Amino acid sequence: MIQTIIESNVLLYVIAAAGMLGILCQFAVSRRYQKLTRETSDAQMGKKDFMKQLRFKFRTDRKRSSEHMNISVFVRRQIGDYRFWHMTLHQWKRLAAGCFIAGMAAAAAGLIFCIRGEFPDIYIQNILWTAAGVTAVTVLAVLWTDLPYKASCLQIRLEDYLWHSGEALNFQEAELDEPAAAAEKAKLKVPSVIGMHRKERRQEETKAQREKRELKTSLAKVKSGMRETAADSERERNRELLRQMDAQEQERIIRDVLAEFLA
Repeated sequence: MIQTIIESNVLLYVIAAAGMLGILCQFAVSRRYQKLTRETSDAQMGKKDFMKQLRFKFRTDRKRSSEHMNISVFVRRQIGDYRFWHMTLHQWKRLAAGCFIAGMAAAAAGLIFCIRGEFPDIYIQNILWTAAGVTAVTVLAVLWTDLPYKASCLQIRLEDYLWHSGEALNFQEAELDEPAAAAEKAKLKVPSVIGMHRKERRQEETKAQREKRELKTSLAKVKSGMRETAADSERERNRELLRQMDAQEQERIIRDVLAEFLA
């Protein structure tokens, strides 16, 4: 069966397919790094799922750690946990390397079998040329994609956003606004005991009204006292005038006053 595989060049196809699959995995990881890097520099980050999750986790972890957190470690952890097509970036890299190793292992196994089975040199040369071609294309793909540089660039951009120019500054501004917002919220917040807040306001208003009422009462008493004093003075003056009159004049004045009062 192995001889048939080698003679029908199926082994060559397997080696080439494994190598191409590894190269495709590298390009897929490279495209994903480019996409994430563009998201970090996009002004409309509110529409990006990765940046939404990053900001949410950053705020949550920063509150839990009381602002003592290592942003570099946080970014590396988020990049390491990021998944697309149900696999992390590291798993995609391992898959690419695994495909290349599997292709080279198949080539090595084919060479060993050809040498031991004394196959014609043409089969050995085909395996060697296929393995060399896959290796060359894989090396070119590694150099072209440059995944370590793209991973480092993404990490630097995320750290810069979180630490210098983006979320950290917004987080600090939000913290500065929290006391004022909390005070305003406390004013508008309904107390746990129903009617307590309204009762306090009612007591304050009643106190002000009571002070106003007391002031009015005092003024009314002063005015009433002034009127009584004036009335007493008037009565005393009238009595004095009546004493100075004779009896007939007093009687006449009393009749006139009664007549005027009864009219």
